Amino acid sequence: MHQQLTNLSDKELISRARKQDREAEGVLMDRYSHLLVAITLPYLDKAPKPDPNIVFPTLLQRLSASLKTQTIYKANEWILHIQKTYFNSPDKNIPFYPSRDGRDLLHIENKVEKAGTNIIDRQDLAVRLEQALGRMNADDRDLITQFYIDNKSFADLTAAKGLTREKLRNQLKAAKGKLAKLYMNQGYV
Repeated sequence: MHQQLTNLSDKELISRARKQDREAEGVLMDRYSHLLVAITLPYLDKAPKPDPNIVFPTLLQRLSASLKTQTIYKANEWILHIQKTYFNSPDKNIPFYPSRDGRDLLHIENKVEKAGTNIIDRQDLAVRLEQALGRMNADDRDLITQFYIDNKSFADLTAAKGLTREKLRNQLKAAKGKLAKLYMNQGYV
């Protein structure tokens, strides 16, 4: 069972952990344990040295508790938030709220998932996405269209645009964020 869980996405693991699946929670924690340690080690060198035997179990308890009750879009943002709030105010357990961009993307992903089984939602989603794409600048629209609709690979796009793979990835990420904002804000325009 553990091997099967390691192949699941973070989103699926979080969903299973919310249903009290301790093994899924363990796989998620194992996946991000290196990140937790890496961002916490610099704090362990501060003037009043905190005891790692107290810090790490406390952080893991907070992560476990918040995993069951909070909306998590990006596991790395969530872990960073829990760690920072622990060191800034150890007596408070401040809930994690995903960034605006994260919430927008999560909302759109949920709509896309729902649209997979409902023809009316699918048609509404297609119309709204087309409208949002129409309001984007030409470069971002072309990049999203070529990558997601025309199914061009990163290699094809980097060769055509003369960009590095990392720069192209960043441009695509920024364009997706803009599309999400335009999509979410259509009702207010």
